[in-house]
Amino acid sequence: MRINILIPITGLSEEAIQERLEYIRGIAEPGTEIEAYQVEEGPLAIESQVDSLMAVPHILELVKKAEAEGFDATIIWCGGDPALEAARELVNIPVIGPGESMKMLASMLGDKPFRVTPNIPVLEMRRDMDVTMKMIRTVVEEKIEKGEGDAFYLGCLALWGVGKALRAETGIPIIDGAEASLKIAEVSVKLGLRHNRAAYPKYPPQNRISSPVI
Repeated sequence: MRINILIPITGLSEEAIQERLEYIRGIAEPGTEIEAYQVEEGPLAIESQVDSLMAVPHILELVKKAEAEGFDATIIWCGGDPALEAARELVNIPVIGPGESMKMLASMLGDKPFRVTPNIPVLEMRRDMDVTMKMIRTVVEEKIEKGEGDAFYLGCLALWGVGKALRAETGIPIIDGAEASLKIAEVSVKLGLRHNRAAYPKYPPQNRISSPVI
């Protein structure tokens, strides 16, 4: 199968994208081919509703491109899942949101799934991984102690690979968006799953196609 990783921000260098591809290819099933598209315009990072909305038209362009070029599924590489529902209306291939995927898996692993995002700018989260991981561990420990969380997911795709490392260290279910979205994408393709048009009506609406222009 062929899976597309859609990078919805302009703030990642080619080297950084290749680093992410190397990681995700390393946890993919045999036979899964993974390539990445990056938006040419849009926000440096997605840290607000404004950023998210600025990214939307560029995401939709690349979603259409992924389908046209024969990818079996595409992953919007952002924990906030920008343009997810709109993209599902636009194309027939599975469009996977890491935020949705993480939350779903965390909900299977505990009664109180909790989203953890360190208070660090997106493009600086990997600058000092010791500090970043310490902040995540602190939040996790506090939420467990207060009874406010028992399964955790990481709210930013800058934290790729951190879930596996923290699970090994703590024994606590902590999931990151890279692993969650890839595995949901692979399962969706293998099982032939597609989003239901009752939930995500195909764009453009049928009446708009047939109606004369006045």
